[in-house]
Amino acid sequence: MPAGDEDDTVRWITRAGVAILLIATIALVCYVRLRLADAPLERDEGEYAYAGQLILKGVPPYQAAYNMKFPGVYYAYAGIMAIFGQTAWGIRVGLLAVHLSTVLLLFMWSRRVVGTLAAGVGASAFALLALDRWSMGVFAHATHFVLLPVVGALALMQDTTRAWRLVSAGLLFGLAVIMKQQAITFAAFGIALAIGVRPDFHKVVNHSVEIRPDPLKRGALVTAGIAASLALLLVVLAFEGVIGRFWFWTFQYAAEYVSQIPASLATTVFDMAWTYVTQATAWLWYLGLAGLAAIFMFRWTAGSRVLLAGWFVAAALAIVPGFFFRAHYFIVIMPVVGLLLGVVIASIDRALARAAGAVPARVTALLIFVAIAGIQVQRDSHFLFRMTAPEVMQAVYPGNPFVEAPEIAAYLKAHTAPTDRIAVLGSEPEILFYADRPSATGYIYMYALTERQQFAGGMQEELMSELRSARPTYVVHVDAAASWVATLQPDNRIVTWANAFTAVCYDRVGIVDVNPDGPATIRWDSESIGYQARSKTKVTIFKRHGGTGCDAPGTQ
Repeated sequence: MPAGDEDDTVRWITRAGVAILLIATIALVCYVRLRLADAPLERDEGEYAYAGQLILKGVPPYQAAYNMKFPGVYYAYAGIMAIFGQTAWGIRVGLLAVHLSTVLLLFMWSRRVVGTLAAGVGASAFALLALDRWSMGVFAHATHFVLLPVVGALALMQDTTRAWRLVSAGLLFGLAVIMKQQAITFAAFGIALAIGVRPDFHKVVNHSVEIRPDPLKRGALVTAGIAASLALLLVVLAFEGVIGRFWFWTFQYAAEYVSQIPASLATTVFDMAWTYVTQATAWLWYLGLAGLAAIFMFRWTAGSRVLLAGWFVAAALAIVPGFFFRAHYFIVIMPVVGLLLGVVIASIDRALARAAGAVPARVTALLIFVAIAGIQVQRDSHFLFRMTAPEVMQAVYPGNPFVEAPEIAAYLKAHTAPTDRIAVLGSEPEILFYADRPSATGYIYMYALTERQQFAGGMQEELMSELRSARPTYVVHVDAAASWVATLQPDNRIVTWANAFTAVCYDRVGIVDVNPDGPATIRWDSESIGYQARSKTKVTIFKRHGGTGCDAPGTQ
């Protein structure tokens, strides 16, 4: 039923029901996210936090911390930490602010595209999906920061007759790409949407389709906005003197990175990832996917169909690069899956209205989603309401030293001066962030050094050179597969070298024996002498003792 054809009673029921639904969902989201806000940072969060910390100290991206990601999320973290503080809690509160802004903007805009009922259900479903632990939704991944500018850009394109809106939409699409490269698919979708024959979705939804002239001009305006965002980034990086590092890591090395998994394994990797991501939220995912059929089977406008189907394809393509299908990649598709679930509920409402009347149909449709959401919350209630932060970390990231990282960093901070350099041999940048000490090397991840790619040898040599030159006061050696190897056939020469490096000029002063099923055993100083770790994952802390002639071995 078109919004204009609804009587006052149906409109009141819809507004009241959707308001209650959104308030309840937001309350749940705030409760769960704030309850877990103090959870230790995981690996990606540690990278972003350390890079953001460096930015706040005046150190630009790529100068002292190397990675293939575009720097948008680094600046976002720097802004969040400047406001909320350099703590895990502050970062998660910043994420909550970004996420709630996305949820509310999605609702306010999409109700003009699919109606209030579908928009309210869609925004609520998106918030529930993004709360899922198995998609790593409670952690501040870059994929969260892609969504707000993408939704904002689509909202601006509600009216494509004004040039400033199209350019502004392009700027936001460009910002999304700066947050994470995969968002280029959204930028391409935005350009196609501007060129398309039904550009004005507000008019389309209200059944007054107006074909505007100059479709190529509309596309050019969006493209200009995207280009302006990326050009501004290049100017900033050039001014900071890191354009060369940026180009190498985000283009040259990134091309090697996404070539590791052959296309023949894509379906196998996807099946594994899909099973993992949907293990607690399958109902919501499959009902959302059913919306792709519902929007074409039931009476929906052509504009709504083009927008939602196109958005879904763009989001799906954003998950594909490299065929890694990492769990948090699926976050980028959650808003449109949520809206498609809303389409399913609204389609049920329309079918029931013909048989039972508008008022009973609307009440029933709302109650159906409440029941679905309630079952979802009940099924995952242990995580939502009872699991502690360490339990969540151990469940989602078994065999990783994330829970123990704050204590390791506290020891390092207490035994070093702010200018002392430390080295983390392993991919645990969260230790650097917590310790608030400069890294002795820009290699805050070890994965690139163990991959079978053309730059690995040079990277290994650069790492060794940086460590010899920096002579770090402390070295943290992480003995965990997840901290070193991310490929099927790793080059382990650097792992062997790392073990030898600490044997030359360093004494053991700490040992962390990570227990995947409970608290770790941690020994410091004299208590660490002679302790033998029992688990597969351990972290050893070394203090330098050598004189001027002390050096590290080379690789053989």
